Amino acid sequence: MFTEETGTGFFAKMKSAFSSSEKTTLEEPMNNDSSAEENQTTTAASSPVLDSSDSYTYTSRVSDESVTEKEIPLRTVEVTAPSYNLPQEKDLDIRFATKFIGAGGKFIFCENIKEAIENLRMLKAENKWSHVFCWENEVKDAFCDNNFQKGAIGFTIENSDAAISLCETLIADDGTIVLNPKQASRRRLHCFPKTHIIITDLAHLAGSESEGLEKFAKLNKGELPSIIKLGSCNNGHFYDKQRLILNSEGTEDVYVFLVDEIIPPSLRP
Repeated sequence: MFTEETGTGFFAKMKSAFSSSEKTTLEEPMNNDSSAEENQTTTAASSPVLDSSDSYTYTSRVSDESVTEKEIPLRTVEVTAPSYNLPQEKDLDIRFATKFIGAGGKFIFCENIKEAIENLRMLKAENKWSHVFCWENEVKDAFCDNNFQKGAIGFTIENSDAAISLCETLIADDGTIVLNPKQASRRRLHCFPKTHIIITDLAHLAGSESEGLEKFAKLNKGELPSIIKLGSCNNGHFYDKQRLILNSEGTEDVYVFLVDEIIPPSLRP
C-alpha cells in the first residue's frame, strides 16, 4: 500500500515531482539574463544557416470547411411512455404480490429486463405458445434486444396465444392493475388471447387506488382508465371522484412481470 508519510509512495513521488517543477518555474526569472546568452550561443551553433534565396511554403492541413460553423439538423423523436419516479413508500411490491396472487394472478419478480424476457421465453416453451402479441414499442425493444420472437411474421392478436403489454399502475392495497387505452384496453375484444402478460417496473407502483387514479389523471388527461380486478364480481364500470373508471373485462389468466429496473422509453418513431 502506498503511503504519503514514508516519502516513497506513489502520491509522495507525484508530490515531489510537482514541487520540483514549481521550484524550477520560480527560479527561472532569476537566471533569465545568463540563460538567454547561453541559449543564443547554443542556437547559433546548432541551427543551420538559411540563404535568403531559399523559400519555404507552409501548407495547413486544416481545411477552411472543417472549421466553418455548420447547422446540424436535429431529429426529435416522441417517446411512447412518460417518465416515472420511484415511489417513496416501501414494500409496495410485496403488498401487491400478496393481494394479486390471492386473487388468482401469477406474479414473477425479475432483476432486470433480460431476466424478464428469459422467464417469458421459458413460459412460452412450457405452454407451447406459437406467438406472444405486443403493442408498445418498449416491449418490442425488449424483444429485439434479447433475441425473442425475431422473424415472427403473419401473427395478429386473433391468432396469438398470449398478449403482453405495459401497464399504468399496480395498486398495492388491492392487487389491482390500472391500464390506459394506449395499452391493453383491447382486453374487451372477443379476440383477445387467453393469457395476458403485463411487464412493468417499480416506478409504476402505488399504495392506494385513489393514488393510482390521481397519477393517471395527471399523466393522461382526457383518457379513461380501466382496472383489472381478478376474482371480482363487479363486472360494471364505476365512478371515482366523479371520474368514470372502466372495468377491464377479459381473461382471468394474468401474469405480472415486475422488473427491478426502470424500463426505458422507446425512441422508435
